[in-house]
Amino acid sequence: MQTTSEPQISPAIVVRALSARFPRWTIWWGQATTHYWGVSRHNGILIHVEARSAQEFVRRAREIDAGSP
Repeated sequence: MQTTSEPQISPAIVVRALSARFPRWTIWWGQATTHYWGVSRHNGILIHVEARSAQEFVRRAREIDAGSP
């Protein structure tokens, strides 16, 4: 039985899309960890996010950005 799967999107493309969506963040893909990473400065504090998926990164970055003035 043959199954079909959705095409995989390159992490580099996802990082570019995330970076466009979150310009205050520096975002990258960790090839060794297979996680998305990001850092941003909020109120003088450097904050980092490690996420297993782009969706998780979006959720966490939004929460952090919403909490800063």
